[in-house]
Amino acid sequence: MVKINSDLLKRLDGESELKYLWRIDGYIREGKFQNWKEVTPLVNKELYDDETDYCEESAFRKKCKYARDFFEAGVFDTYREDAYFKELEVQKREIAKERQKLYSTKVEYTRNIRHQSRFELFYENIKDAITTLPLPKFHADTVNTSAENEKEHLLAISDIHYGANFKSENNFYSTNEAEYRFNKLLKKTIDYVNEHNVNKMNVLTLSDDIQGILRITDLQLNETTVVQAVVEVSRLIATFLNELSAYCKIEYYHTPTSNHSQTRPLCTKASELGDEDVEYIIGNYIKDMLALNKRINVHLNFGKNYIKIPIFNFNSIALHGHTVKNIDTALSDLSMLHRTFYDFCFVGHYHSSKEIISNEACINDTEVLVCPSFIGSDPYSDSLMKGSKAACKIYVFDKYEGHTETYKLQLN
Repeated sequence: MVKINSDLLKRLDGESELKYLWRIDGYIREGKFQNWKEVTPLVNKELYDDETDYCEESAFRKKCKYARDFFEAGVFDTYREDAYFKELEVQKREIAKERQKLYSTKVEYTRNIRHQSRFELFYENIKDAITTLPLPKFHADTVNTSAENEKEHLLAISDIHYGANFKSENNFYSTNEAEYRFNKLLKKTIDYVNEHNVNKMNVLTLSDDIQGILRITDLQLNETTVVQAVVEVSRLIATFLNELSAYCKIEYYHTPTSNHSQTRPLCTKASELGDEDVEYIIGNYIKDMLALNKRINVHLNFGKNYIKIPIFNFNSIALHGHTVKNIDTALSDLSMLHRTFYDFCFVGHYHSSKEIISNEACINDTEVLVCPSFIGSDPYSDSLMKGSKAACKIYVFDKYEGHTETYKLQLN
């Protein structure tokens, strides 16, 4: 007598009665058991605890035969296929979602790479154009009197708008005119240095150095491309500083942001991407060109919209002015924002000059000093029936009394 493999007849954990019978029937059809009669006693013990519930082998055989007839007739095929296709659809949707996620990630990544690459190429092209300026023939420093030693001098240059080309009622402007005005400013500043025995001059540019493409109408004013304007105005400022350094030492301060120098990529609003500002290039370009001139110290403060200027023990700050909400309260607003009591605030942007006394300190007035524009009046100011001459200003500071004198250097 052949011994039955009882291990195959063990009921699996969680296996229902019908699944168990179907599995045993499969073993019989495969020849692992002779027939249902052979396995019925052991099957009963696996299924039922009470012997009164035991079934004859015919009961098990008939159940499996009916099920097998339905199965072989293909009755369950449709249901099986429906479930299979539903599962496929679910998987397809999941795959499609993952592909879309990957595509979206690639699109954003590609956009960022393209944007960064454009600016890197832009910077590389400008870097290739930078050459250090030759040192001028230095004149012997003048010897200051004790009274003059207690003075600080600051030349403010604002709103050059290099690249603009126009003719208005009382003014005209072009790249050639900008170069002419820098030569004129250099001569007047040298005369001032010699006349007042200045050993050190603070020079401040208040940005808007190029006309840029702030608006579509700027394209009608521009005589040259933005890239070319950036390079040329940087060289003009650097050359001016280099030549002036032959007569005095220079502390140069470059205001880091303005509105016309913003690139405003992807149709962004004003100052929405404030760091995308070509003043960063202009300031660093100037610094690189003057790297060999030890008589000039270049001060930059990129990452902020302002730069601080040490004048004796006074707290001074400079910014272009396009972010100032109220020029009359600018000094107190900035003092509260920075938790520093500022004595003087230099701003440009308004294309005209003002000296606004904000308050009174112990021995000096605190003031907002609004600087005139290098470009002067234009068709827009004509339409407002307002305008002022192109000019720069030299502000004189006393060690104790603060701002005491102003000199206007008219350029047209």
